[in-house]
Amino acid sequence: MALLLLAPGFTARLFVDVLEGFTLLLVFGPLVLAGAGLLAWQWFKSRMRVCSVCGTSSLATAQCPACGAVFDQSSSGAASRDEPSAADAVIDVQVREVKDRD
Repeated sequence: MALLLLAPGFTARLFVDVLEGFTLLLVFGPLVLAGAGLLAWQWFKSRMRVCSVCGTSSLATAQCPACGAVFDQSSSGAASRDEPSAADAVIDVQVREVKDRD
């Protein structure tokens, strides 16, 4: 085996190249799998809907699989219709003087 590594030639280069390939796979394989898992999680998370009646989570269905309630089309990730949007909301601030209790 040592003679193959010391002798220049096709066999030694092939052995070193295969060894490099396994090393790169061991180093970068988990990183690629973690990135793919993160992308898959974000994809599933964006398609999840939570039922406002019973709280069950489901994947992009028109009806809750647990209680049968119909999902509103605008309720997936957006505010409900009766609440004002953040741009239209008015916040009243009252200024009061705070006295120390010494």
